[in-house]
Amino acid sequence: MVKFDRFYLGSLVLGVVNALLAARDTLSAVSVGFVLGVQAFSMALMILLWFLISRRANNAAKWVLTVLTAIGLLVMIPTLPILAAGSALDLIFMAAVTALQVTAVVNLFRADSRAWFARKGIVLGDETIFS
Repeated sequence: MVKFDRFYLGSLVLGVVNALLAARDTLSAVSVGFVLGVQAFSMALMILLWFLISRRANNAAKWVLTVLTAIGLLVMIPTLPILAAGSALDLIFMAAVTALQVTAVVNLFRADSRAWFARKGIVLGDETIFS
């Protein structure tokens, strides 16, 4: 689960940096309040999912995150040409965030993570889950 934490929280940090860098373009198109509201809601949802998965071993939250990640990948595909035509930095950040998120979700399906979810997060003498 430590690998999940590292990759997922890393993707959140990079996502915030990406949002700050992209704010110049976004704010010219819509209001500041709307952008901040959407960002705050999205971040709160992502942190809630992390908490439920990482600290509460909630299997439903694991599947919600898995489905959201898959949808995100499908939505990202048509936007790749738009990102490629724009700033290389935006494309790099999007690729890095996506790679971290997918890696985090993949780590949720490792044998040690499945066992941890089955035990509802209780570690019974098996500290390998934290390495």
